[in-house]
Amino acid sequence: MPEEESGARRGLCRECPPERCRRQQGPVHCGRRLEPRGRGKKRLLPRTRNNAQPPTAGFSQGRSYPYPVGDEPDGMNTNRTHHVEVGTTKEEVNGLYDMGANVWEWLADRQGDDALTAGGSWWYGPCATQIDGMQWKPASFYAVYVGFRCVYE
Repeated sequence: MPEEESGARRGLCRECPPERCRRQQGPVHCGRRLEPRGRGKKRLLPRTRNNAQPPTAGFSQGRSYPYPVGDEPDGMNTNRTHHVEVGTTKEEVNGLYDMGANVWEWLADRQGDDALTAGGSWWYGPCATQIDGMQWKPASFYAVYVGFRCVYE
């Protein structure tokens, strides 16, 4: 697998999520990799507050769902063997893809040397994708099932 300048590794394909990433690699990667439509906007790792998005069609406004994809984890990557290409899982309640299960996402939230991760991964199974499944990890930690997403602010 090729290693990018930031040290973040991509999977076996162009559309695979960044993985094996330390938390501090996210902002560097986000600043380089986002599409041109984000020019002039600040590019960051998400915070826990960024997870609250309005629901898409088929889901009820104001209702909390136990899983990112709704009432059941069906359609998320919970294969327990590897990540999948971005966008190949079921659309989630908020209209996004792969925020639950594919790879843990580093968040900007910090407590000393630890940083918050959310979304679970293919390794952990459905329970870790729930809101109370967020985990604090040392910011220097990396693994095949940890990556990040970038947001515009």
